[in-house]
Amino acid sequence: MTGVRGNPQRWGLIAGLLAAVFFGLSAPLISVISHEGSPLMIAALLYGGAAIALVVVRGVLGHQQEESPVQRRDLPPLLGLTVLGGMVGPICLVQGLTLLSAGSASLLLNLEAVFTLLIAVLIGCEHLSRKGLIAAVLTIGGAVLLTKGSLNGASLQGALLIGGACLAWGIDNNLSQRLSLCNPIQIALLKAIGASVPMLILALAARQSIPAWPVLLALLSIGAVGYGLSIWLDLLALRHLGAARESVVFSTAPFVGLLFSLLVLREAFTGGMVMASAAMLLGVALLLKEDHSHLHRHQALHHAHRHRHDLAGGDPHHSHNHPGDGMGPANPQRSYWHAHEHQHAPIEHEHAHVSDAHHRHDHSQEL
Repeated sequence: MTGVRGNPQRWGLIAGLLAAVFFGLSAPLISVISHEGSPLMIAALLYGGAAIALVVVRGVLGHQQEESPVQRRDLPPLLGLTVLGGMVGPICLVQGLTLLSAGSASLLLNLEAVFTLLIAVLIGCEHLSRKGLIAAVLTIGGAVLLTKGSLNGASLQGALLIGGACLAWGIDNNLSQRLSLCNPIQIALLKAIGASVPMLILALAARQSIPAWPVLLALLSIGAVGYGLSIWLDLLALRHLGAARESVVFSTAPFVGLLFSLLVLREAFTGGMVMASAAMLLGVALLLKEDHSHLHRHQALHHAHRHRHDLAGGDPHHSHNHPGDGMGPANPQRSYWHAHEHQHAPIEHEHAHVSDAHHRHDHSQEL
């Protein structure tokens, strides 16, 4: 997946959908064994499995990645996404799953997309049209429908816990997008290790027992796919799509979880779920139909990330020279993936784009 060729947005979409499927399946699976241990221990083991999977992926990829490594300036956001996304989010999720059905919890996970989107637009200065804002309202409305008629007791508490997890992951996604130009395997692995080790130490210090072997292996397996591979793929989606659009793609995850809960766990499909699903599906459809293109100007930008030079001249974002290397516009016969510090000259052009690292400009005139 890191050897992206062709349309990077297309590969970002594929990576995001795969991440959504893997994560969507994890919630109902965790709900089956959420009573087999404390939320802290279960969260620690999930991210332990994620770390194991990412070590394997890193070994398979080897030196093919040609990515920019994490720098010292990246440590604060990395710490933030590790604590919020790797510790707070999973603990709230596991605790919430003990109080809600797997189907309802899966649909409530759509709030992650809403929080991600709102933070990206209001704080991260990403662009979202009126159509996107309507879609966010529909998604929130669907989540409200799930708790209608049960606004006290376990259902409300469970919904608040799932909502807290989604808020933590919404912040995590926006922090991750800021780091998406760095090596995604390195970011995901540091997050997994940084989350699992402290939580495991705290759980053992609190005399919380490790689950029996069958449950332990199940948690490690769920974490490997639903968190490890999902985090890595989601970082690729964040790189190519931006946090706002990634949230649209990832909002398909709850529907995967709901479908699994209905077909495999044989949970009842209630009237509230019907209305919530309709509202949320309409919201996703609106966002997926959004198409954004206009004349825009790029200011000078200096950064480092994985890229290659477009021999056909269709992507002028990376038309810089490589002194002493002979690669770039001066030698149009050579183009390969590489990573280094480079300078973007100011340019003005029009093309379809998303709010990735190269397109964070003001849209006040378009709105």
